[in-house]
Amino acid sequence: MLQKLVIASLITVSAFAFPVSANEPSYPEDLSVEEKLYGLSLIWKEATYNFAFFDQVPDLDFDAAYQEYIPNVIATENTFEYYRELQKFIALLEDGHTNVYMPDGLASDYVDWPSVNLTEADHQAVVVGVEKSLEDQVPLGSVILSVDGISTETYLKTQIFPYIATSTDQIRWTWGVRDMLDGEPGSTVKLILRTPDGEKKTASLIRNSNTRSNEMTFLSIPRPNGELLEFRWLDNGIAYLALNAFHDPAILDQFYEVYDEIKKSRGLIIDLRYNNGGNGSIASEIISHFADHPMQLSKYKTRKHVAVYKVWGQYADQYPQFEKYKAYAEDNVWESEEPEILNPSDDTHIVPTAVLTSRVTVSAAEDFLILADTLDHFTTIGENTFGSTGQPAFYDLPGGGKVRICTKRDTYPDGRDFVGYGIKPDIYIQRTPELLRSGEDAVLDRAIEYLSNKI
Repeated sequence: MLQKLVIASLITVSAFAFPVSANEPSYPEDLSVEEKLYGLSLIWKEATYNFAFFDQVPDLDFDAAYQEYIPNVIATENTFEYYRELQKFIALLEDGHTNVYMPDGLASDYVDWPSVNLTEADHQAVVVGVEKSLEDQVPLGSVILSVDGISTETYLKTQIFPYIATSTDQIRWTWGVRDMLDGEPGSTVKLILRTPDGEKKTASLIRNSNTRSNEMTFLSIPRPNGELLEFRWLDNGIAYLALNAFHDPAILDQFYEVYDEIKKSRGLIIDLRYNNGGNGSIASEIISHFADHPMQLSKYKTRKHVAVYKVWGQYADQYPQFEKYKAYAEDNVWESEEPEILNPSDDTHIVPTAVLTSRVTVSAAEDFLILADTLDHFTTIGENTFGSTGQPAFYDLPGGGKVRICTKRDTYPDGRDFVGYGIKPDIYIQRTPELLRSGEDAVLDRAIEYLSNKI
């Protein structure tokens, strides 16, 4: 997504004191010590009891981290600083469905950015959008080499990444680069950049996107059309179907409106590159029309606690009859269910199919790919996916924010993990600065080439 969105859980600025907005805030400007401790303790308690992925952070001593953060949250000088500390704390769990949301309006009062949009490519920060008045200072396609005198990579790793709640490197870099120019409204950020012509330039930009004209120019890179679903015909009888979200049931009505046309195709492209998830049952219903055999949904498990078994398990070494409870004492007992079976629809269309993926293909869209894994006529093309799904539990935090904690561990039906890694496509397309500057849609082009050969 190219437009800069201030989403509370993704704001990435240093945790220093910012002035309070002149407008009357909808949140408390500060919290009592008791409230601060309660919020931190709530996160620690619920994550300790319910979080499904502690094994993916084996070096984390979560109890010690909790104790370490007690003085940190007490020392915060306002609500924004407090929530930044909570975001940093929850990010230690490294999970995309486990994060802290700030109260409404809090981030926008403390954070602004220059009128520049950045996208990560090959671990580089590429300028893909810029306000017209800044084009001479920051040409489109430039690569940011340093921020305030610190190399881009070091700046990201020290100032930005510690606040990002994700399990995958691709999202850490994506969100980090996107938001790395955030900071105090009205402040200046100094950049060194390399233009597409190879020239080194310096630029001093004011973080004032909310007060400028914001007449922007962008690189011509692939982007969604803003609709839930897009359908069109390509050459050689290939149909293109973009499924851009699964959160709105209206996409099913739109799908059935074009399904008769889809059935005329000799090859099919299903584009999930911009699909950030939603309702997995929507994904299941759509894919059932392209399946030639029953499919297994993802397998899941969730942690199980029985208080008295935990006590008995502590005595397993002394009393052999308690050995069977030892795993309870170690908090390593799980309730699981075998994968459900999804049968093909009575009205199916089976042709060579390419599914396009990206790093922001997430959650229910990844569930779609799990179902597609055994369909031999499906081939995935693009980037590794987001690598996060599951059932989060939500809890209210002091001051009006929320925390969510993932309680459900989804895997492939055979037990393979994809959370923490992302689903790797059959044909991987590397994103590079040169590719962004070219304006080409290399993923779609590769899919068309692949299907043309198959047809």
